[in-house]
This record gives sequence, structure tokens and C-alpha cells, in this order.
Amino acid sequence: MGKTVVTETVIKTETRMEDGAKYEYSLVMSESNKVASYRLPLYSIEIKMTDSEGNVTEARTKEIFADVGKAISFFRKLSENLATPLNLLYILEDEMA
Repeated sequence: MGKTVVTETVIKTETRMEDGAKYEYSLVMSESNKVASYRLPLYSIEIKMTDSEGNVTEARTKEIFADVGKAISFFRKLSENLATPLNLLYILEDEMA
């Protein structure tokens, strides 16, 4: 068996400032040589929040979308509503329900 190779490319970013906190959103496309997802682009979203004291919190949804349109729509929803790393999974759970 060969080694699994995953290529990641950030395809969209958004940075917002609110109440002294910096919110950074990234939409990441991954392609893999794994048989189950061979060369199928999968999309992840990362949120990084730095508060006014420099404390950093991060969260990432790992390869949850195969449709770029749905990934971009969810990305916009997160960034427009200032989603935090702590509530990312709750928002995702509601989205998938």
C-alpha cells in the first residue's frame, strides 16, 4: 500500500474585527489519493479567534463538504454571523440536521 497524500489549498479567507477580537475564517480544499475520496475535492472550514489579550482559540471542520457551493454558503454564514471556534460544532450540527 502506498502512502496517503493529502493536498490542502486555502481557497477563501475572511478576517473580521469585533469588540477587540479578531476572527479569521478559512475555507480549505483537500484532495487525497485515498481510494474512498480519490481526487475528489473535500472542503473544511477553520475558525481562529484572537481576543483582545492575545489568547487564541481555533476549531476546524474536517472535510465535511464535497459540494463547493454548500461549503461557500456555510463559510459565508459563519463569517457573516461572527461564529466562534467554540460554537462551530453546534452550528454545524444544526446545519446538518
